[in-house]
Amino acid sequence: MTPAVRDEIEQGVDFGHEYLTSAVEAFDEELTVSDVPPETGRMSLGKRLDPGETEALRGAFERDGTLATDDLAARRLATELDVPVTGSVGLLVLGIKREHIDSETADEWIDIWRTERGYYAPVESVSELLDE
Repeated sequence: MTPAVRDEIEQGVDFGHEYLTSAVEAFDEELTVSDVPPETGRMSLGKRLDPGETEALRGAFERDGTLATDDLAARRLATELDVPVTGSVGLLVLGIKREHIDSETADEWIDIWRTERGYYAPVESVSELLDE
């Protein structure tokens, strides 16, 4: 996680999104906050993305990592740069595979995201993406 993403999550808590509190509590324990290299000419993203996506994409690019975002502009740019991308649904699948949550919980969360935030999910259920 980058400093800008950490800041965005902390701002979310300040704006009343209490479900993000567990993420804030995990900073530096389970969620490592890593600085990313300064922006260079070959990786100038600041005019195309917001600070969180800019730092996250630059960090993934520089460290041969995977970008986790649902931001369409960031996903498109990551694809142009050959950076692997996952989104919220992919993170739920990973959580299931690592046995942190079950598929019923993941589906409940997707339903909440849809009804409360207008989230578009490419699947009706995460079980569609799980290996049998």
